[in-house]
Amino acid sequence: MLTVSVLFPAITARQILDIMLACVVTAVAAGGWALIRSLRAHSSVEVDRRDRDTWRMPPLNVLSEPVMSAGRKAGLAVLRGYLAIAMILVIVRIIQMAIGP
Repeated sequence: MLTVSVLFPAITARQILDIMLACVVTAVAAGGWALIRSLRAHSSVEVDRRDRDTWRMPPLNVLSEPVMSAGRKAGLAVLRGYLAIAMILVIVRIIQMAIGP
């Protein structure tokens, strides 16, 4: 909300809430789709749960580095970009307020 209100000073609170509601509806729909898709997929890996109570995490130096999917990399890039833009806009707004009209 802060980024939008700084970028578009004339936007009303109602318009911001409408945008947020649209984002929530989209996120719920995407989450539902992903959930249904994951429930349809059958896991071919069998997990042995007999030693579950005594299992311990292996040392980090023996674990391989996790593989990041392209979707996760893209999502993190978008998040970093948004945070950079938001930070710049807040700094610009602070400078504008310090200088005055």
